[in-house]
Amino acid sequence: MQEDVMTAGPGLRVYPEAAEVFVADQLELAAHLHPLVSIDLARVDPAWQGWIHLVSPLEPAEGYLGDHTEAFHSPLQTTNWLGFAIEGDRYRLLGDVRYFARATTADELPEPTDGFRARLDEHCRGEERSYQAFRDSFRREGRLLMLDDDGSPLHGNLDGVALLDQLGGTDAGGNWSEAGLFPLEYDGDEAAPVSPAGHRFRFVAAVPGWHYRRGGADWILLFFEPVERLALLTFDWS
Repeated sequence: MQEDVMTAGPGLRVYPEAAEVFVADQLELAAHLHPLVSIDLARVDPAWQGWIHLVSPLEPAEGYLGDHTEAFHSPLQTTNWLGFAIEGDRYRLLGDVRYFARATTADELPEPTDGFRARLDEHCRGEERSYQAFRDSFRREGRLLMLDDDGSPLHGNLDGVALLDQLGGTDAGGNWSEAGLFPLEYDGDEAAPVSPAGHRFRFVAAVPGWHYRRGGADWILLFFEPVERLALLTFDWS
């Protein structure tokens, strides 16, 4: 296990391009998911091969990812959980893109609260601007700087923040493992998600989403299921 990974080195690709992350016929996923870092699976387990991707949804503006879109959920797309098949090192969404509220029409998802859709659009536009600014800063500076609204380092901090809080090892548990929103198996304090076929996922990595843009989950956790080659993410909110 590695903690506070500050430099990429071999086996990490920071801010990969969408075409490196999503299958060619689902590149529209880049409108809903920001690629943060790609990880060579062999860095976690030498028996594994290929790449896996830690991504950050632009949603939610409030509540959990997948709130209000239950009609478009699937076994790997439930509230606060998002999964993919890995095809040739790229992600394929195994379900309906309308899992993301912003991909629905007003007829498909009537306003759950007054002004919901306008707030969501404004939130996502801001997250996109922030993501581009953080990404451009990283490519210039070679380190991950948290930025203020004017593009300067937040609080003048030029030391940067971790690319990953944790790589490998086991998860530390948290709100994500207590909500009962996805099938889990427990081994002491460790919670392991279980695939629809009954295979356990293994923990890969985690990082705050706001290391890579102004907003995002307090911890994004990434898991891998090596039998069917599935990737699964969940989001911890303090």
